[in-house]
Amino acid sequence: QKYLDYIVTYEDGVSLAENQRLNAGTSETLRIAFIYKEGAPEDYPDEDEDIPIEVSITYVQEDEDAEDVNHPPTLYNVLKDAAKDGTYAAQYTGNHHDSFTEVPSKKIYYWHVDDGSHWYGSAFTKADAILDKNNVIFAGQCWRMIRTTDTGGVKLLYNGEPVDNKCLSTRGTHVGYNKRMSQNFASNYWYGTDYSFNSTTQVFTISGTTEQAIWNDNTSSGLIGKYTCLSSNKNDSCSTLYYVESYYNANSAYLIPLKYNSKYSEFGKTEFNATFNFNLYYRSPAHAGYMYGDVYTFNSAKTLKTQSLTASQNLLPSATLDTSYWFADSIDYGNIAANKYSLINPYRVNSTADYSSLVGKYTFRNASQTYSVGNVYYIALVNDSKMYFRQLKNGELMSDFDPIVFGDSITDNGNGTYTINNTTSVTLTNWNTDYANFNNKYTCNTSSATCEAPRYVTSTTATNYKYLSAGDKIMLGKGRDGLSLTETLLVREDELLLNSNNYNDYKYTCNSTDSTCAATTLKKIDSFSTTGYDYKPLRYFGSGVEWNGTNYTLIDPIEIEPFDESAMSTHHYMCLTDGTTECSTVVYIYYYTGTDSMIYITLKDGVTTVAKALEGMLTKNTTSSTIKNAIEAWYKHYLLEDYDEYIEDTIFCNDRSIKSLGGWKDDGGITTEPLKFKGYDEIPDLSCANITDQFSVSNPNAPLIYKVGLITSPEMALIEYDDLGASGGEYFLATPYYVSGGFINIRVQIFNDINGRYTNDDNGVRPAISLKPGITYSSGDGSMANPYVVNTD
Repeated sequence: QKYLDYIVTYEDGVSLAENQRLNAGTSETLRIAFIYKEGAPEDYPDEDEDIPIEVSITYVQEDEDAEDVNHPPTLYNVLKDAAKDGTYAAQYTGNHHDSFTEVPSKKIYYWHVDDGSHWYGSAFTKADAILDKNNVIFAGQCWRMIRTTDTGGVKLLYNGEPVDNKCLSTRGTHVGYNKRMSQNFASNYWYGTDYSFNSTTQVFTISGTTEQAIWNDNTSSGLIGKYTCLSSNKNDSCSTLYYVESYYNANSAYLIPLKYNSKYSEFGKTEFNATFNFNLYYRSPAHAGYMYGDVYTFNSAKTLKTQSLTASQNLLPSATLDTSYWFADSIDYGNIAANKYSLINPYRVNSTADYSSLVGKYTFRNASQTYSVGNVYYIALVNDSKMYFRQLKNGELMSDFDPIVFGDSITDNGNGTYTINNTTSVTLTNWNTDYANFNNKYTCNTSSATCEAPRYVTSTTATNYKYLSAGDKIMLGKGRDGLSLTETLLVREDELLLNSNNYNDYKYTCNSTDSTCAATTLKKIDSFSTTGYDYKPLRYFGSGVEWNGTNYTLIDPIEIEPFDESAMSTHHYMCLTDGTTECSTVVYIYYYTGTDSMIYITLKDGVTTVAKALEGMLTKNTTSSTIKNAIEAWYKHYLLEDYDEYIEDTIFCNDRSIKSLGGWKDDGGITTEPLKFKGYDEIPDLSCANITDQFSVSNPNAPLIYKVGLITSPEMALIEYDDLGASGGEYFLATPYYVSGGFINIRVQIFNDINGRYTNDDNGVRPAISLKPGITYSSGDGSMANPYVVNTD
């Protein structure tokens, strides 16, 4: 002891210390190194010499101070030691269950910065420090440690590809998956089970097992999950490669493009569930699922409908001219029995330059000089190679229509005819330039000023006009007794719309001359316009429905007039056909905010409660989400073959538990309130109650193909400081947020905040995996410049 010092370690160099656990049935090899002290004499013994050693180890029963020995060095112990220190990590003490098959046996530790100065002061410094402590390189990829699992594993969040074995935030773009698209596959394309990428030329080629095929119902199942350059040449390369994600139809597939433009921290961008962008008719609460089952899509019904009283007269439709056609100055109809027009002295034009001379001529648009048929074209206008025409048929002549007479008013002749007053006229050849002069005029649409069905023109264009049938009348009522109008008045439609202020007291109509309506035709007028009126139809709302095997019948049907939100809170069910209480499909109205639309789902297959519909949407897992397909394709390419053995089968929670139902309650719900999932609140709760939300390779109720998923909102909320989750962009988390109107929101990490985005938004994707217990690292200190390097030898 005068000249020698000693160090006692375990065999791998890890220090021996108090309270380290020695499990029953195991052994440890100790290494003792002897070191000459400074100042020891230089005349060392020249012969071997026995040195007596006395080793004393005290064993005590394990208690709360017991610690595992950090050897060989594991990422689990990195977090555990940080939690013991208490500065940058903490121990999770809530409910948890990380494995579908194993009983929890380890404590969970996670990075944590909250010290009472949240958002201020040292929190910034701690966040920066942790960002330089939790970097890992595994499988040639950068990752961030998020937390440990209760099986002793470590959950990692994807953080891009390293550059020079570093995971700095200055890295550039790399190969990644992008927004889903559909593609026609009629060609005989080549497909491969794998692909390669040339980073110098930035092009892809297919590889693995290859085949050439035309997409159809027989071949599609064998092509899903493969890659293609959309080329009929096997050896072609492409700057965009396509992953065949799923079936669209017999001619087309859904594809996920791969491009060299993904942000360093994510493997690409995609929708959580691609549902035709913002088309309301394709979205469903089911799309909150990492997998999902029944799809009840959203739709909307207007509380006000529009009744147009106008029609359109197309005066000058168009067609293309050709020098092969025959033309004539005049026509002959022959007789009614023959019902055929003929061109008199037909001729052709020499070139397209002669087209302008054809105004006022007739043609069949046919290349036969003797062609004869029951309709013919009168050319009113020519513009380049296009003719604008009036088609005559059944013996009509242009003298019946040209010129067309218009006037300022009409007189009822008392014999079923009307006469137009203060007339002017226009030929069809002049309509294109003079049409604006005939707006708000009356016409018989002929050269006559007297007819049985005059029209009032509401608007004109260069080729047509819209009109009211001025002779038509409509019955109005100030009130109603059931389906019968009371205090009625019969008024001409043009008079009604031209002087609508005179009829504000008349609220009901059957939209006919009748004073007794059918339930489907009763309309309560809300407001008039120049072309018609807005109205509320007679609708019945039920507190529930019954199903007889064919039709639904509303239970306790009531009318809601005027539209009453409080009544709707107990009566959500409605038949889409106005005025009916029985229908083959019935809708459940879950959202109405007092605006002009009710948002609903349509019940089907005899489902009679919204609770049953929600169960089918949120607890069945038959269809993979778009993001799941993309993540598993990525895992298959990058991790499956060489690194799958190092990854544990942990649960990735897609918690669709409901916090509050809002307007989705069978016994009455507030239609102004959204459906809120458990993830509506940022609660750092790692429990996952529903077996159908516990996505795992081992769970047949929520099956993963590979051991990869998404980080959840509760996992990110544990750190208490969102800068730790930031990556300079937005990326999806696994946690459903809420359903509001026609949109489903999923939690996302947005820069330095946790918020929500629609499931069909295009957002970043950062997969998560969990390393198995006992996986060690060989080097590194966790910094971006010197990440922990996981042993995979």
